[in-house]
Amino acid sequence: MKIALKCNSVLLEKSLRQFLKHHVVSEHEADILVSDHPVTSEKPLLRIGMDEDADLKKPFSRSQLMIRLEEKLQKSSQHRMVQSFTVEEEEETLEEKIERMTKIFVEDLISVIKEHYEPKK
Repeated sequence: MKIALKCNSVLLEKSLRQFLKHHVVSEHEADILVSDHPVTSEKPLLRIGMDEDADLKKPFSRSQLMIRLEEKLQKSSQHRMVQSFTVEEEEETLEEKIERMTKIFVEDLISVIKEHYEPKK
């Protein structure tokens, strides 16, 4: 799991870096973005805050954070798969659909394998 942080709160960002030290990367490389304020991004966003729109309420534990990140990434990948099924559904041949689905599966599988075997920093 590759995570980018974009927080206004310096204290929150330092805490997140401590919790996620092996997962923090630049926004460009990230699978998901964690922020304490609304951010417009193509990446899935996990928002931490006190308001009712926040995905994770403060205070939180490391395990709560990891669970929410997993859920958010899972929902995002399911959403991406649903979108890929509905895009040009009538114009695609069976072979094209299978190729597209296989490509998504291979990308996800490679990501999981790389995450597992990537050296810990």
